Amino acid sequence: MQKTAPRDFKVYKEADYPQDKKASSYPDWPPQAFHVSHLGEGSFKTDGFRPWALSRDMGMIEATGGMVDVHVNRRAKPYDPAEIAHRHFHNIHYQMVYVLKGWVRSEFEGHGEHLMKEGSCWLQPPRIKHTVLGFSDDLEILEVIIPANYDTVNLNEPPKGTPDPAGGAPHAR
Repeated sequence: MQKTAPRDFKVYKEADYPQDKKASSYPDWPPQAFHVSHLGEGSFKTDGFRPWALSRDMGMIEATGGMVDVHVNRRAKPYDPAEIAHRHFHNIHYQMVYVLKGWVRSEFEGHGEHLMKEGSCWLQPPRIKHTVLGFSDDLEILEVIIPANYDTVNLNEPPKGTPDPAGGAPHAR
């Protein structure tokens, strides 16, 4: 991983802080609204895109003017390699995934297979080809994606790695 410059934190007194100072040199971001999301009955729904997953939308798409999608996914049914183990990529700027519960085994282009379990976190760079090779029935993941609306491209190539038949046991290669 390429090293970046040390983080530069500054603390200002209110009177000394420039009122027009931007948070970063990134292009202008859409306006944002304060928003709170609470877990409740019926919070997890199918998004129609992945029938094996239930998704809890955290409401950040609306709160960020379409800039950021934040959701928690849990599994609606057991792993089926014929349905799930398809090589694909997402056309995004940023995707961070954090395992809240359970485990998932995936293969990433140029990085091989990885077993991610509770507490594991990874950054999926834009357009990285990957395949989900197995997951536990209790898997829950938190995803943060920029932009909120993005394309997924299913590739016309066989999956890399060895899909676990019906989920299998967690293992790393």
